[in-house]
Amino acid sequence: MTTQKRSITDLVRPAIANRMAYVPATGAAKKPDRVIHMDMNESPYGPGPRTRATLADFVQTNRYPDFAQSALRAALADYTGVPAGQIVCGAGLDDVFVAVAMALIDPGDEIIISEPTFGVYRPLFEMHGGTVVNAPLTADFAIQPEIVLAAVTERTKLIIICSPNNPTGNLFPFADVERICAEAPCLVAIDEAYVEFSGQSHISLMDTYDNVMILRTMSKWAGLAGMRVGYGLIPEALAPAILAATPPFHNVSLISSEAAIASLEEQAFLLDQVAQICHDRDILISGINALPGLAALPSVTNFILIATDRADAKPIVDAMAGHGVLVRAYGDPVLRGYLRVSVGTPAENAEFLRVLDQAYKETAA
Repeated sequence: MTTQKRSITDLVRPAIANRMAYVPATGAAKKPDRVIHMDMNESPYGPGPRTRATLADFVQTNRYPDFAQSALRAALADYTGVPAGQIVCGAGLDDVFVAVAMALIDPGDEIIISEPTFGVYRPLFEMHGGTVVNAPLTADFAIQPEIVLAAVTERTKLIIICSPNNPTGNLFPFADVERICAEAPCLVAIDEAYVEFSGQSHISLMDTYDNVMILRTMSKWAGLAGMRVGYGLIPEALAPAILAATPPFHNVSLISSEAAIASLEEQAFLLDQVAQICHDRDILISGINALPGLAALPSVTNFILIATDRADAKPIVDAMAGHGVLVRAYGDPVLRGYLRVSVGTPAENAEFLRVLDQAYKETAA
C-alpha cells in the first residue's frame, strides 16, 4: 500500500499549530548601556542568605533528585499546613497546571477563566485540547460569581480563579471566591502566586469544599524565579490522579529543590523583604499618580497596573525600553491602554518614574 508523502508540518497537532503563546516583554531594538528589568514580577532582592549559601555550596550535579521530592513536599506541608501527600510540585506553577491538564482534560472539555488574567492559562489548556471559556471580569476588574457559574456546562472540568489577579493586581472578595467553590460542580483552582504579598489565603476553603485546589509558587516572594519551583495543594481524593500525571522528580531539579527548602527555613527574612516591597509599592503608586496622564490601580501584589490616557500604551513601553527600563504592555484590547510595572528597589523605582515621565512626553501626539 502506497501512502502519499505529506509535508512534515502536517504532523503538527492543530492545537499546537494554532497556539497563541504567552509573550513576555521585549527589549529595545538597540540595547541601552544598562537595563532595569521591571517586567516579569520578579523579586528585586533575590533569595535569603541561607539559600545563597546552599546554592554556593551545591556540588551534587551528578545526582538525581529524590523521585518523590519527599523533603520538598514535607517542607511545603509544614509551611502550608496541608499534608505532603496532597502536594504536587513542578518546574514553576505553569508546570503544575500541565500535570492538572494531563490528568483531567480530554479534547472538548471546558475550562473557565476570567479575563483579563494570567496569559498562560488559555494557551496551556488549549494546547491540551481543552476549550477555554471566558467569564469576563467587570470594567473595574472585579470577578462576577454569577457569570462564572452561569458559564458552567456538563463539559466543564475546571474553573481557574487568579486571586490576587495578574495583571490587574487586585484581590477578589473572599466571599465571591467561596461562592464559586460552593456552587461549582467541578474543580476550582485558585492561583495564589502572590499570596505572600496579599496576606489572604484560600487554603481554609479546602477544609469545607472537596473541589478546591490551591496553586502557589516560590518565584515571587522567595526570589527563586530562576529556580522554577511551583506547587499545588490538591484535594485528597484527586491527589493520586494528579501525582500519577506528574513526571518523575516532579520536574524539579535537585539544586532547585534544595534552594526552595532553604528558603522555607528562612521565611521570616523573606517575609521582611515582602513587607519592604509592599511599602515601596505604595510609595511608587503615589509617584505614578503624581504624573500627568497616568493612574496606578490599587495593588496587593509586587506589581502595579497603570492606566494611561492613550489608546495604546505600547509606544510608551517601547520608548522606556530604549531608555533601559523594561515594563509590560498588552495586546489584549481590554488592556491596550495599560502598562504593568514590577516593584523594584527604591533606586530602580525612582529611575522608573523618571523614565516613565520622559517616555510619556516623548510619545505625545
